[in-house]
Amino acid sequence: MNINSLAHALNIDNQKSTAKDDTTSDYRFSIAERATLSGQQTAETKAQEKKSELPAAIQKMLAQLELLKEQLEQAKEQLAKLQASENQQDDAVKTQIEIQLEIVMELQNQVMSLSQAIADAMKEAGISDPGVLISALV
Repeated sequence: MNINSLAHALNIDNQKSTAKDDTTSDYRFSIAERATLSGQQTAETKAQEKKSELPAAIQKMLAQLELLKEQLEQAKEQLAKLQASENQQDDAVKTQIEIQLEIVMELQNQVMSLSQAIADAMKEAGISDPGVLISALV
């Protein structure tokens, strides 16, 4: 009977310590907390502040640049899908690939032209800080 009561007492102690371990599990930081601790959120906030200090015309150009970049990514994805298709020997598919390639190239040209126009507009506005220019274009 002594052995049983000792085993019972040990079993109860093990259950209590296990319960304590479950309640004190490791804390994991959220994505926002990690961004704050790493300084990434601060950098993003500073970049947004720099963009908000820009003239309205340049802000509109930057918004247009973002749209162009999104369109370019979508066009590249579509081109990759067409190039990955199995029936590339089909004339219709070849034509679609050529058209999509032209669209991608045109969007790339537009992005480069708009980026240059933004840089020129910033120079005309007297903004010579390279950090502002880079954060605006990235």
